[in-house]
Amino acid sequence: MMAINRQYIFAIIFILNALLSYGQISRTKLSDKTIPLDSTVRFGKLDNGFTYYLKFNDHPEGEVVMKMIAKAGIFHEDEDQSEYAHLLEHVAVRDVEKYKDLVTLLNLNDIDHRAQTGRLSTSYSLFIPNSNQEKLNLGLTVLEQWAGGILIDSSRLDMHRGSILGELRPTDAYWDRLYNNEGEIILRNTTFPLYDRKKSIENVKNLDINRLKDFYQDWYRPDLQAAIVVGPFNLDSLENIIKNKFSNLTKPSKIRDPSKAIEKFNFELTGENQYESIKDTLNTNWRLDIFSKRINHDFKYRSEKDYYTGILQNLYEYIITKRKTEYKRQYQPPFSKYSTRYANNGLASNQISLRLMTVGLGQNPGSIERKIFEAVKADEIIHSNFTLQDLQEAKYRLKSTMVISSPNSSYLARDYENHFIYQFAAPSDSVRKKLANQMNQISLAELQKFADERRNLLKNSDFIFINVPKTDIPEKYKIEKIIKKAYSSPIPKYRSPLKKIYSIKNVADKNINPRMDIIQNTVDVTTVILENNIKVLLKPTTPQSSNFKNRIEVLGFQPIRFNGNPELYNKQLLAHKYASMAGTDWHNHFQIEEFKRDNDMQMNFETDKDNYLIEGNFDGKNLHSFFKLLFQYIKAPEDDVQAFNYWKKTMKERFSPYGVKGGSGFFHEKIEKIWNPKSPSFDEKALNKLSQKELLNAYKEHFSNFDEYTFIITGDFQSLELIEEIAPYLSGLPVSERGGEKIKKWSKRQERRSDTLRYKGIEQSFSELYLPVKIEPKIKNQVVLDLVNTAFYERLVKVLRLDCYGPGAGGQWISLRDSLYTFQINFNSELGNEGNMLANSMSEIEKLKKVGVDEDWLASHVKHASRKFTSQINSFGYFNFWPQFLKRRLEEGNDYQEYILKYPEILENFISLEDVNEAIDNYIIKDNLQNFLVLPE
Repeated sequence: MMAINRQYIFAIIFILNALLSYGQISRTKLSDKTIPLDSTVRFGKLDNGFTYYLKFNDHPEGEVVMKMIAKAGIFHEDEDQSEYAHLLEHVAVRDVEKYKDLVTLLNLNDIDHRAQTGRLSTSYSLFIPNSNQEKLNLGLTVLEQWAGGILIDSSRLDMHRGSILGELRPTDAYWDRLYNNEGEIILRNTTFPLYDRKKSIENVKNLDINRLKDFYQDWYRPDLQAAIVVGPFNLDSLENIIKNKFSNLTKPSKIRDPSKAIEKFNFELTGENQYESIKDTLNTNWRLDIFSKRINHDFKYRSEKDYYTGILQNLYEYIITKRKTEYKRQYQPPFSKYSTRYANNGLASNQISLRLMTVGLGQNPGSIERKIFEAVKADEIIHSNFTLQDLQEAKYRLKSTMVISSPNSSYLARDYENHFIYQFAAPSDSVRKKLANQMNQISLAELQKFADERRNLLKNSDFIFINVPKTDIPEKYKIEKIIKKAYSSPIPKYRSPLKKIYSIKNVADKNINPRMDIIQNTVDVTTVILENNIKVLLKPTTPQSSNFKNRIEVLGFQPIRFNGNPELYNKQLLAHKYASMAGTDWHNHFQIEEFKRDNDMQMNFETDKDNYLIEGNFDGKNLHSFFKLLFQYIKAPEDDVQAFNYWKKTMKERFSPYGVKGGSGFFHEKIEKIWNPKSPSFDEKALNKLSQKELLNAYKEHFSNFDEYTFIITGDFQSLELIEEIAPYLSGLPVSERGGEKIKKWSKRQERRSDTLRYKGIEQSFSELYLPVKIEPKIKNQVVLDLVNTAFYERLVKVLRLDCYGPGAGGQWISLRDSLYTFQINFNSELGNEGNMLANSMSEIEKLKKVGVDEDWLASHVKHASRKFTSQINSFGYFNFWPQFLKRRLEEGNDYQEYILKYPEILENFISLEDVNEAIDNYIIKDNLQNFLVLPE
């Protein structure tokens, strides 16, 4: 019904706008004068040159956003100061004159902080939800410290230097190398400076503290700085505070001219094409990356004309993105990758718009020219024959994002930041709406002309052949000839390869009248036992913002069992995951993916270390579509050899040497396999042997039995109303007694061990350390352990930052039932330095055990933990506490009601300093240390 309504709306718009949107371009001359700053912004400059922007805004309610901007970026560095702007940012976030531990102070006050170094500036941001005068004052003092109170302490520079080196060291060396190699080629003829990472690393290793101080003195000065504050506050009062706090900032005696840095920011597009070849030793497939470089009109917004051209580009990108997505949703598309904003246009600080098309060339030299022709022709078809429907749908979508009735504080603060750095427009709401209405003047002919210019691969385009022998690469004139041939041949009308679906057919049993037992408890969890013995838990909570209103999340889990047959076991594991990439008898995989995207719905079939999982989320209005789709998957997967081969290829690429790496995700499966040989993992041999018939048989057998399934449903809903809607579906799931033993039986997590894992495509080491220990899981111990975790994290992370950008430390229950807990440390490091990092970690643990924490630490952290606990059990947003919490407690047979009810009281009234320090000393032990080290193959 919704799809029909949408089409009806578009039809009305077509009729009303047809005369305006078709035919010759006719629009009034647009002004190129700079749009004035929103008059409701309290804007000013102090006598010392310091700038401020103050704006009252109460969306989201109670949130304040603060920024301190310094026009001091990478392009301001002298030759011997490479990476010092970035290093100073790291110093500033942690070390200021007034506060000993700024990061912890902000965290304890629930203030989120971020910092970023760009080519022309460094920005520091604070996000304060539920602000009050105390937090407002703290935030303003922190901005003041960032402006003039950064503490460059030689005793702490090793930590900051190590963190920078860790950040500069790529977690995924393969993709980083490919990105940099192509980036150098792309920027080579633009005059935009190339980034020299090797030079930066060398400079940071040989840090000159005096030159770092010089950078700080030269560029962190009031005439190059601004404070931005957006939120609900009294403007007059805040302006007086700003004047008092920032008027005392002084300029250095010698003022350096920033114009050279600004000149570096300039670029040019010469119109020339580039033709290059590079080697990829991990992914040996022959392919061609075609990059099209154009001015990014979605970057510079100063005048009416800029906005108009930016709208044109956004309309164009919406249509192209939609069409390329449709084109890619087939099993053999003419291109394997297509992006209208490659790497988010970051190569030249968002000034150059980069379009990428990757063409698979096979391994046959004779087919290279044909494949290039087919890809170029497909690109031309995507860019051609725009329709009134395309235009009006793009306008409809774009206008909804441009015309915001209540812009949020982060959005406005970003506008004022760009106004200060680049002199971009930051208009009022009324002017913004007027500018958005310019899109009504854009005609179909004008948009088509813009698209024709953007798609022209005969200028400002780079052709990078990968792995193709030079003798087989077509010469420049041949490539140009292929393009001209494609452009001169007839252009067929664009038709989506997909037949769009607007609804999901119901294949569930319609005659089920479910019988169920319903129990509601004191923590507002409703437990329902259906007639087929499937258990459903419903826990409604309050959405944290309008973005999550009516959102519902589903987590279904079923224990994995092993029946003694490894081959059948592997087939069942693969069959379950196949559902995430399969289609059904009624719709293929790509149709379903488009339907889910259009309806803001997710559904995935995965496994964790012990369970089969069915995970999903959706808007309440799409509840029936979600469960209808689930039943289509269960009843009949897509029986198509192309779908099967596509799934196999995708699975192999995901786990190939050139698969994406980073964090611990790419190797953690192997650790789980060491702990438990029955743990679900990717088995390439099993995949290679598997036939389509065998997979479909295993699939049908696997999804024919939902015995032991539990569904946890959380989000914004009324439980009794919701269960009436979903019970007929879940009651219809087939159930029969399952055989085999739960795979938890084989898990071994307590013995001391040291293992080395090796992978291709990495150039650093990764370490994961576990310190398992037996602890009685009574609630007081669980509360104490949460506090110990925090102390463990704060102490370990500081020392680990000596050679790691994003280290981790904490603790978790392995098994409440078995009273088994583990502390965990993870970090990456330069090859050869992992031993030092391990030794430093163990040494820091001993210091923590010896010193413990003090009364002030405990009081502040108890207060923070209490606020956090109350917030997470009562509301949900991007993080939802309840699904995993309930799943874990149900698996362990643990009383979750008692935990929820007693936790706050124990935390606030029954935890002593002695309790915490005794736990630190008794529970953080190294007797059973498990050290997993990941190194390059």
